[in-house]
Amino acid sequence: MAFKEGEGFLKYLKEIKNEQEAFTKRELKQIYEGEYTRSKPQGRPKGTSFSKILCALSYRNKVQVVANRGGDHSIIIGSGEVLLLRPKNAVDQHMVRRKGKTSGAGGEPEKSPDNVTAPDLQTKEQRLQMLLSWIRTHRDILIEDKCDVELVCKEDAAEGHIKIAVKRKERFSTAIVVRNSGSQDVLLCRCEMLWKKPVFTLSDKGKVTDGLGKHRLQPGDEYHISVSVRPIRGYGRHFVPVVLQFRRHDDGRTFYIARFLSVEVADDLTRSLGPTSPYKPPPRAARVRQGTKVVEGQPPDMAKADGLKMAALDSYPIPSSLRMQINRGDDLSDAVRGPLCFSDYAAIFGTLLHIEEVQMEVDIRRYDMRGVVMRRENRLMSLEVPGLAENRPSVLKGDYLFVLVRFGDRPGDVRYKGYVHHVEMLSVKIGFGQKLLDNFINGMTFDVQFTFNRLPLKLQHRSLQLVRSRPSLGGVLFPDEGHLQTPRTSRDQDIPLRFYNRKLEDNEEQNRAVRCIVGGSSRPAPYLVFGPPGTGKTVTLVEAIKQVYTVHTKSVILACAPSNSAADLLAQRLITTTQLKPQLFRMNAASRIWRDVPQDLKESKCCNYNPAFDQMYYPSLEALIQKYRIIVTTLVTAGRLASADFPPGHFTHIFIDESGHAVEPEAVIPVSGLLSPELGGQLVLAGDPKQLGPVLRSPVAIEHGLGMSLLERLMTQCPLYQRGPDGQYDSRVLTKLVRNYRSHPAILEKPNSMFYDGELKVHADQLVRESFCQWEELPKKNFPVIFHGVEGVDEREGSSPSFFNVLEVAVVVDYVEKLLEKRGGVRVKEEHIGIISPYRRQVQKIRQALKLRHRGEIKVGSVEEFQGQERLVIIVSTVRSTRQEYLKMDKDYNLGFLNNPKRFNVAITRAKALLIVVGNPYTLTRDGNWRSFLTFCKEKGGVHPEGCDLPSERDDVEDMLQRLDALNIDVTPPGDGVDDPPPEDPEWRRGE
Repeated sequence: MAFKEGEGFLKYLKEIKNEQEAFTKRELKQIYEGEYTRSKPQGRPKGTSFSKILCALSYRNKVQVVANRGGDHSIIIGSGEVLLLRPKNAVDQHMVRRKGKTSGAGGEPEKSPDNVTAPDLQTKEQRLQMLLSWIRTHRDILIEDKCDVELVCKEDAAEGHIKIAVKRKERFSTAIVVRNSGSQDVLLCRCEMLWKKPVFTLSDKGKVTDGLGKHRLQPGDEYHISVSVRPIRGYGRHFVPVVLQFRRHDDGRTFYIARFLSVEVADDLTRSLGPTSPYKPPPRAARVRQGTKVVEGQPPDMAKADGLKMAALDSYPIPSSLRMQINRGDDLSDAVRGPLCFSDYAAIFGTLLHIEEVQMEVDIRRYDMRGVVMRRENRLMSLEVPGLAENRPSVLKGDYLFVLVRFGDRPGDVRYKGYVHHVEMLSVKIGFGQKLLDNFINGMTFDVQFTFNRLPLKLQHRSLQLVRSRPSLGGVLFPDEGHLQTPRTSRDQDIPLRFYNRKLEDNEEQNRAVRCIVGGSSRPAPYLVFGPPGTGKTVTLVEAIKQVYTVHTKSVILACAPSNSAADLLAQRLITTTQLKPQLFRMNAASRIWRDVPQDLKESKCCNYNPAFDQMYYPSLEALIQKYRIIVTTLVTAGRLASADFPPGHFTHIFIDESGHAVEPEAVIPVSGLLSPELGGQLVLAGDPKQLGPVLRSPVAIEHGLGMSLLERLMTQCPLYQRGPDGQYDSRVLTKLVRNYRSHPAILEKPNSMFYDGELKVHADQLVRESFCQWEELPKKNFPVIFHGVEGVDEREGSSPSFFNVLEVAVVVDYVEKLLEKRGGVRVKEEHIGIISPYRRQVQKIRQALKLRHRGEIKVGSVEEFQGQERLVIIVSTVRSTRQEYLKMDKDYNLGFLNNPKRFNVAITRAKALLIVVGNPYTLTRDGNWRSFLTFCKEKGGVHPEGCDLPSERDDVEDMLQRLDALNIDVTPPGDGVDDPPPEDPEWRRGE
């Protein structure tokens, strides 16, 4: 009632106040209770007070209620809707885009059932999709028994399913009984499976299933249609709709009854991994309840022995006008439109960072908890946080959260701020103020509100601010031929060097890259090391750092990476050279936990760890200048150095490894604050723009370029870094490494042709790369690539929107057991195997299955977790298997493997000697990259015979259309589909 009344009020406002653009909340209440109420002859219905209709409209997303700075509320009328704007409230940009309010979307309207024109339905593929969509849409009607005709089967399940469960290689048969319970004759005209499915055979005495006969059912008659299931060797779920066409004898009317026939080849393992509870979409993220009072907590003492003074950072708040535009789904193109240039660099990237932060505000709400308990441990409170080990959410020492004491079914008004003191695997220990400690009682329940660390964002905003004030950085961020100080005829690469890693002497590309970096051939432009998978990119970078240190005796080097793991790897490779160790410093963030630091770095004593206080510390500026010539840190922690007062030109070289993983403003943190190109400073970027880029959340920010790293922008948009007329890169500024030291030629062949212009050369150790070429499980010997087709079903459980596929899990575990039982050649150990899946729930299910088999040492993770890693054997589980609407969702949210070439590339390039891909070929062939890969496997003989067959698209389309035409189903074009939460929440970046 309240919502209906609210809609009437919105209509009233639109009609009589169409020229007024803004109200206060008080004014709107007066209108509602005054002139609007008087305009209704019978008055307002009961239960429709202003607060109730406002609540109802807000709940249905018809209005948004938000406070102004002064504590009052603004009410804006626009596009026929009333918006009450609260700057601290954010709307999920994914939802806005899915409703058609895409930022920058213009031009033609979306197609709907009302404006689809005939040419849109002309191709056979489109017509087939329309027919199948119509069947999905009208499923409930199709499965109904009609006109006193019913279909009965012993294996009947709910909602028109006939579900058959068998073991591998087991025969099975059943029957569909057609029963006429009416008083009129009925003619059974057709019985069709909608597509070829050789697993099933339908038969009947009257040959109706063969299309050669019809059968009349008189009142009370039954007619049996036999269903046979042939023995199936592999796991899978085989599914086909069966449609029966009838005609009534009395009036000749045609009607249809359908059943959805499926057989699942399963076992005890797949049954144990099934959904723990039915999937229920998680509630939309609730608005943060702003308590009337915040009680400050007790932060950890992180300032002990901190000698490095950091300049104060501005807060860089999101402009309220931008927030309003984002929430309304306005076109933001004018604010972020390219092409990017130095003059608008800071403004465009600053706006994109704000847009990303708005989405972060939405996403963090997914982790809020209600009615949870905490344990008191001396002066701290311990809170269990699901997903903590996977950085969902990311919680670091020094971060804070809020709790509200719960009273029955509602939270209190006081928000207690708590600071994180210790982070364990599954819990955090939090420091609250004395008031909460005094009032705490065991069993007390709380609502928890998480926050995210804004320091990385603030450092990126500050880096953009510095760029604006330093014109000399134009030659670094927007270089061209005119900036280069080295002519094309320069022979810098002939500098005599004694390589620390002698293997690089024989690698022409690595050798050249090191010499050009040492010679500074690109200055002031960045030097790029383009390192495809397995080509030794980090090895090249480490050698270049060592050579710069040795040749340029007054050089000071800052070596960075986006993550702790990548920065640790740089330090680990550098400490192997004895003469560097005394002047090498691995500077960790104050929030990093000592136990997470690799053991060899701990033993080298090169880290900023203070054992007396058991925490990281920052040395004084003087100590850093006097003691260290190589400092290794993450890009964010480099912000501490950029905030200190180093003399101009102190750092002569800045190296950024894995630079493709960082958003451009993050890569610029050390550059804008510490690089002096006017004094000869050199920037070196290493990475691969064809592999995974930065992890972002906002679809609007991604669309407008924040998802493109500095490395990728230079390579794709700057002519200096593109191939010349001779087809070669200019070696003064870029070297592409082409010798692959990782993979077997069969594993490398497809990604090489698809992403690297066929230039990669096989240099992997022959004994290692061929160690599986004679494995008995290979469909074809000497081709160590397997595609195993599984027609499974992607499921969800509980409130988790992440997908899993238990039949794929079973196939993966089956391969693991066969690998570990392998005899002859290389003996496979658990640490030799890596398992990749794009969905968190599938990763968890595979881990659970392996734990049941006591196989706990096998690494199972997402594609992001495997980037930069390699294994002797890689198994990929692609998961997705069913609804087309969900596949569209994956595309919209940039998830899974489909329509994501970078994720596809990373997944198939991790293996040294054996690559196994498990997935549904009918789903995968909808993506061009996967279709090409499956065709490759088929042509080379790599499709496993125990898996399901690969689709032959043209024949399948023709066959399905013939079957549908035989049924003579008359359809209308379908509407659009699914409105669902994102099926996966990306892992949160740690503020390292």
